[in-house]
Amino acid sequence: MDLENIKAKDMGTKVALLLLMPYIFWLSKYNDTYVASIHNKAIHLNFDGVMLSFHNLLSQANMWIHESGHGICYILCSSQFWTALNGTLFQLGLPLIFIFYYYRRHNRVLSALGWIWLAQNLIYVAWYMSYAQDPNRYPFFLGGDAIHDFWYLFGYFGVLEYAGLIAGLVRVVAVMMLLVSYSYLLYIAFIQNSPKRRGALYRRS
Repeated sequence: MDLENIKAKDMGTKVALLLLMPYIFWLSKYNDTYVASIHNKAIHLNFDGVMLSFHNLLSQANMWIHESGHGICYILCSSQFWTALNGTLFQLGLPLIFIFYYYRRHNRVLSALGWIWLAQNLIYVAWYMSYAQDPNRYPFFLGGDAIHDFWYLFGYFGVLEYAGLIAGLVRVVAVMMLLVSYSYLLYIAFIQNSPKRRGALYRRS
């Protein structure tokens, strides 16, 4: 690959990361209070509306993965415990496989993007956990005779009364992961690979 193509590729990565910045900061505020404030309201063409539309698009893909985990358990006639758990396991497991795959291939950019994907899913999981004590708060979400996964799982382990605390802890971890991963991507794109830094490393060698 010639030098011009390398520079074009670097520039494309930088532009993509900068375009991702508004969503990263918007996602860090995504919690049950925010979802409750927009429940059943029209999506307007403003910052929140655009970010939510983009988020919903990504979440639809994640939900297919989540539901696939449940679907496999239905096919295998698994217990209710594994059926409830496997949706979340699939939803978090696929990003972990993605991270591992690109980490083994020394692709730091895609590996860090995988951590952002995992964080996005964890933020969703934290929101899902947050209303486990009130599983019918968003009936459109479950639909039919579906059971809220964490209402069942927290009840199974006898920690349903601590649902809010557990969700809060998961959310803190997820937001930290999100911001650290994104900061690392910015470091790779704008600092570590900058011409000035490469020149300094070259002179030291």
